[in-house]
Amino acid sequence: MADGSVDQKKVSEVLSEIASNITGEVRSDALTRSLYSTDASIYEIIPDGVVIPKTVGDVAAAVRICARHKIPITPRGGATGLTGGAVNHGIQLDCFRYLNRILEVNPEARTARVEPGVVLDELNAELAKHGLQYAPDVATSSRANLGGVIANNSCGAHSIIYGRACDHIASLEVVLADGSTCTWGEGVKPTDNPLARRCEETLAKIAEDYHDEIEARWPKVARKNAGYALDRLQCNGRVNVESIISGSEGTLAIITGATVKLTPLPKCKGLVVAHFDDLFSSLSATPLAMKHKPAAVELVDRLITDATKGNSAMVRRRWFIEGDPETMLVCELYDEDEASLKQRLTALVDDFKANSFGYAHPVITDPAKQADVWEVRKAGVGLLMSKPGERQPYAFIEDGAVGPDNLHDYIVRLDKLLREEGINQIGYYAHASVGCLHVRPALNLRQRHDIELLERIADKVSSLVLEFGGSMTGEHGDGIVRSGWLEKAYGSKIIEAFKKVKSVFDPDDILNPGKIITPLPMQDNLRYGEDFKPAEVQTFLDFSAYGGLAGLAGMCSGVGQCRQKLAGTMCPSFMATNEEKHSTRARANAMRIALSNKGLIDGLADPALTEVFDLCLACKACKTECPTGADVTKLKTEWLAHKNRREGVPRRSRLIGASVAMAPMGCFFAPLSNMVMQNRLVRFFMEKVYGLDRRVPPPKFVRQTFRKWLKKQKKVNWQDVASDKPNVVYFVDSWTNFYEPSVGQAAVKVLEALGFNVVITGNACSGRPQISKGLLPEAKLLCEHNVDALAPYAEKGIPIVGTEPSCVSVLIDELPQLVPTTRGKIVADAARTIDTFVAEILENKPDALKLNAGKIGKLLYHGHCHEKSLIGTESAMRLLNACTGGKASEINSGCCGMAGAFGHEVEHYDVAKAVGEQRLFPVIRQRGDASVAVSGFSCRHQVHHHTGVRAKHVIEYVAEAIL
Repeated sequence: MADGSVDQKKVSEVLSEIASNITGEVRSDALTRSLYSTDASIYEIIPDGVVIPKTVGDVAAAVRICARHKIPITPRGGATGLTGGAVNHGIQLDCFRYLNRILEVNPEARTARVEPGVVLDELNAELAKHGLQYAPDVATSSRANLGGVIANNSCGAHSIIYGRACDHIASLEVVLADGSTCTWGEGVKPTDNPLARRCEETLAKIAEDYHDEIEARWPKVARKNAGYALDRLQCNGRVNVESIISGSEGTLAIITGATVKLTPLPKCKGLVVAHFDDLFSSLSATPLAMKHKPAAVELVDRLITDATKGNSAMVRRRWFIEGDPETMLVCELYDEDEASLKQRLTALVDDFKANSFGYAHPVITDPAKQADVWEVRKAGVGLLMSKPGERQPYAFIEDGAVGPDNLHDYIVRLDKLLREEGINQIGYYAHASVGCLHVRPALNLRQRHDIELLERIADKVSSLVLEFGGSMTGEHGDGIVRSGWLEKAYGSKIIEAFKKVKSVFDPDDILNPGKIITPLPMQDNLRYGEDFKPAEVQTFLDFSAYGGLAGLAGMCSGVGQCRQKLAGTMCPSFMATNEEKHSTRARANAMRIALSNKGLIDGLADPALTEVFDLCLACKACKTECPTGADVTKLKTEWLAHKNRREGVPRRSRLIGASVAMAPMGCFFAPLSNMVMQNRLVRFFMEKVYGLDRRVPPPKFVRQTFRKWLKKQKKVNWQDVASDKPNVVYFVDSWTNFYEPSVGQAAVKVLEALGFNVVITGNACSGRPQISKGLLPEAKLLCEHNVDALAPYAEKGIPIVGTEPSCVSVLIDELPQLVPTTRGKIVADAARTIDTFVAEILENKPDALKLNAGKIGKLLYHGHCHEKSLIGTESAMRLLNACTGGKASEINSGCCGMAGAFGHEVEHYDVAKAVGEQRLFPVIRQRGDASVAVSGFSCRHQVHHHTGVRAKHVIEYVAEAIL
């Protein structure tokens, strides 16, 4: 069809045929097609179906069938691309979910053989055991797939010394457009595949026939990734087919395996972070930095650094920023020994100062602190788009590359060009070392004027890049956004050669059509566009900062940081399932589509939203770990509230919401109540009637609650404020009161040992159980009660501390939304975890507590998801190290998987377990003689259930260590 779409009846027949010929999965439902319609670009095209192969044979069969029926097929990995290279009509081929194995590492040969879905950071974690690395380090390395890295010929911050992906290929295994397979590379025997031989012969002839034109037209810069790599056709007397496939964006062949070259890890690394008052000074300083032979010179501008201020995960990492720089140059040096490195770093700083470049030049050699700097840099794309609103700094001219010596003059001209077009908000970041500076003008792509401006600016910039002898595509591929400028860049003869390449590899144009050759129009297929109309929804929670519910959903730019698995908490269910629909990105995209007039998901009542939100654990990690701030927990809570109002509250949700109200009776009849609740028949009944898994024992009630314990203490009225000592309010959460009063007792002991008068109010439950099930009207009543109970103290400047992170997070996050009053905000501002409160006191007055640092021994710590997200775990670690004499360490864990009631629910039990098994449970099982500290009540129960280890709260260890 003219618009690139495919006849649905025909594609349905093709999908059925593929399903009967592969071991993998075939999907054509509305949700799957919607989720595979976008990547991290400005584009959206709904595919006709999705194939998820389990084997190379599956890929070959799918391509062979598509070739016979002339149905387009587009390979896809992490889909973190910025140009629209992974979106298309026809069939999407997900090469990530199953084709993600590291097949072989050969340290002696310095090679690794991988499948295309292997994530770059996961590969490098394995290679680090051998002192090796795969060197191209793209900013999205935590989720970028090797197949995509090669298909886009990705580079990264260190390309000045390591080059591009094409420089690290030993061989590629591919499926060709007829479904046949082939391997190309160094030392590979000649192929007997007829199509492969025709491809080699055609490439050899192109290299000969177009030699002079290639020499004349190809940019003489390090970053030149536009079109097909005709400049790399010949290598050591043979046709370098694998190199031309690198950067071809899946339009010539589908990569099913790669043997990549490895390099040794650098021995010593150090950073100089030069601060500048203006952009152009930093660009002028770049050639000077290059004289010191850096491994990287990266530019970060104010838009990024300002965005870190509002992101609690990043604000803890921006400590290295001095003053208020307009831009910074992150200069990294490698060396063989520390002494030589130190001399070179000092020399670089001295050179900057002598030439009056920059006002501050911190030198950073500690690996953990260097990691903070790189995390801020790598989050650049997301951080730039973290400001709500329709006007965003979009990627469409961000890859122009010129020589580093020309970078200053190029950007001066480019900046002037943009400002003449009325663009005043411009984001700058990336690879100054190789003259590839990512420039992102802010546009509103829901307005016709800005959509036309998109193409007009791109046209002018393409001319400017050519004037400077550069390349419009320095990295990231051409995709939809830049393929249309290739003829302008190379001329008609090179385009003729490109067409010959495409026609021999893919004569029926089924492999990712519309990219590089016969490009799709730049203005078409926009994710938004002038016809985009978001629905206005009256909400329970406050979405005004985002312009409404649809505004928050639209914050997701698709960068896919929620798909990482080696670090952080986001996204627990994706880590467990490898399923796109269980990622934060998928949930935000599904909600955006449901609230728009575009796409296949229709409104909040669409069943697709039930499917996509089902495995959301509401961990809140996306609120801060997502660089754009797409708070999917908030989206889910609001969606649940609407679902409850529309359909009625499910009986299990009612039970969980009422569990706290019923707890006093459980305590009154304890231990009989525990015997009943632990009974196998009762647990069988609870599973059948309420869906609470019989394998997970419910927590046990205590006969003497924490509040009953308080009454037995000498203090007459715990609500009184003392005049002769400082006061602190201890917020008594329901879990501490009814199930683990030892936590509250430890809190009182520590606070009193610090000299505080501990005030205990008549507060109600925080409302967390109700919020987790979307019972927002009920939660609002509880929050209003708590504001009445706590505000009189908060108004006097008395801090409010809590021991249960999930309850403190209500006070901080949801309470001021459900009670949007001055008093509600005062309570939220006064609330903090007890870890934070005590750690702050000890930081200012180390002798405030007398601790026996040798009493506890080694400790392993796991923080609650809400604590990690909203507060951080640094305070808890400082306390634990004070208690142990520095013998505490934090587990690199994500979520435990329990997430309140989630791990109790029969349909979620296996996923909850898999979440904990990712990184938490194995470490605890192998703890040796270390004790375990866990902040959250539900986390402690999940850990005990799956590992048999009884963990304690952080404050209990502090109380034990008091002399």
